Amino acid sequence: MSAQPSNMPEVTLPASVMEAVVTPEVDTKTLQERICKSMGRFVVCKFLIGTGETISVSGILQSVGSSFFVLLDPCTNAETTCDLYSLKLITAYPEGVPECKMYCNQRLYNMG
Repeated sequence: MSAQPSNMPEVTLPASVMEAVVTPEVDTKTLQERICKSMGRFVVCKFLIGTGETISVSGILQSVGSSFFVLLDPCTNAETTCDLYSLKLITAYPEGVPECKMYCNQRLYNMG
């Protein structure tokens, strides 16, 4: 028994479409390697806590290890060590963005 009904014409896709579908390009770099490219830049990280809660942590990316990375808070100079395995999203800003003094002033203003 054929999987396709007999009254349906057989459809073939053009070769150019098949190549795009069959051979996707895959980035072979690890997450650590990709994060290392953001060293020294301001990042915002979202972590999954438990089964559905997320938290955000931001700072300047100081170092990356095999299962962790370290963020420096530009306002307090406090270092936060983060678990790489609970990281779900990371946004890296261009170098020099945000300007640290302006960022700290805004953050302190929003805390009050």
